[in-house]
Amino acid sequence: MFNVEIKNLKVFANLGITAEERKKKQLLKVTLSFSYNVPKGKNLEKMFNLKDYSKITKSLKKFINESKYNTLEKLIIASSLMLEKKFKIKKTKILINKSAVAKRYGADTVSVSN
Repeated sequence: MFNVEIKNLKVFANLGITAEERKKKQLLKVTLSFSYNVPKGKNLEKMFNLKDYSKITKSLKKFINESKYNTLEKLIIASSLMLEKKFKIKKTKILINKSAVAKRYGADTVSVSN
């Protein structure tokens, strides 16, 4: 089994509970972790036997950027489901950090993960 982590992917999204918060795209830092198996005997030098991190990253960025969810929790669940279906990966874990919001509270980060 292979474990993959894509850490602090920068994505801008309209996200928030209030209409005011959703007016302007906010910077999110997204960390994605997932696991997958390659069947025994498959050539690990051939991309078609592996997961394409570039496609996964681009797809996740596009999904989050175009999303219209109000909460990080809903965005995380929807993003995980999309990735699991589209790329046939299991055990996805997504952590989203809203550092801009954290500063309002005097914190370094505010993060939510599944």
